[in-house]
Amino acid sequence: MANSDWNKNLLNSPQVSFFQTNEYLSSTSKKFFPLFISILDENGNIVGHLGLTIIKSTALYSVSAFQFLFRLIEKITTRGIWLYGPIIHSKNKQEQKEILRSIIQANDEICKKYNLVFIEGYTNPYTILNDTDKKQFTDNDYILSDYVTFITDLRKPFEEIWKSVSKKTRGDINRAKKRNIIIKELQSFDELQEYVLLHNTWAKTKGLALENQLQDVKKMWNNHKIGYEKFFLAYLDDHLISALRLTCFNGVVYTHFVLSSYSKSTSLGGTLLTWHAIEWAKNSGMKIYDFSGGPKSHSKKTKDSLVFYKKKWGGDEHFHYNLLKKSKKFHYFLYMFLFKSIRTYHNFKSKKH
Repeated sequence: MANSDWNKNLLNSPQVSFFQTNEYLSSTSKKFFPLFISILDENGNIVGHLGLTIIKSTALYSVSAFQFLFRLIEKITTRGIWLYGPIIHSKNKQEQKEILRSIIQANDEICKKYNLVFIEGYTNPYTILNDTDKKQFTDNDYILSDYVTFITDLRKPFEEIWKSVSKKTRGDINRAKKRNIIIKELQSFDELQEYVLLHNTWAKTKGLALENQLQDVKKMWNNHKIGYEKFFLAYLDDHLISALRLTCFNGVVYTHFVLSSYSKSTSLGGTLLTWHAIEWAKNSGMKIYDFSGGPKSHSKKTKDSLVFYKKKWGGDEHFHYNLLKKSKKFHYFLYMFLFKSIRTYHNFKSKKH
């Protein structure tokens, strides 16, 4: 199937999001590339999809302190990743079971063909993975972990959405307005470059350096022009202090990135940005706002937890799963060692800001 038809066929399912689109999956980078799985019925109709990315590099951010390790194990960390899938169009339970079986078999073939260390995915929180589906994955050596995301139904009245936001957060929004933090919707390519500079500033506070920036800017600009991505910028005294990047597809809005310069009043800038984005999404006729989430086990931890932070926006909890299949356990161990080392370094750098 031509990639130009991929999105059109995705829309046969009302629950699909940006993460399964051709625009999200496609890349000109040599370090990762997309694969598109389509399942056909006996009449040649597409009844199931899964778009995934094959990643060759060890990280999408380059950390100078770890360059030696990157070069050492880069060739043995190739992996497959998917988000918010698979997408199954049939409403017949037996057909759904067969379609999922075909997708799992296709994943196994991909693992062998591309010599993957592991394949990992996150199921779609807008649909329910039933016990039969879970058993299909576990019978094929997938490990399931509970995840949660927070979703607001934008078809609710504004007053109801506002009241669902925590009292403290509502106060922060009002304080941000009084401090004359100005929110602007990104319009020009120059403003997008300003966003990228802020992303660089944010990354440096984590001890990171961005890669493939020119390619990323072109991709983001193209997605912005067709309405698949949206950017909002927060200014204080004419200085960019925070930015919000959203993805938009099929009436689903997703918080992709919240960036900060860590300057004065920055935290209020991010809070005001999110509320402005909710208002924009509601006024634009979007159906749901997905604040994203994380491991379910983190949802009841202290305010230092990112998942705990996302709960303050009042979205309903939607549960889904992380699915992991290890093809090469020792190589997976090496990958996780590097990943945890980077995360520890990242957390150490973050505490300084």
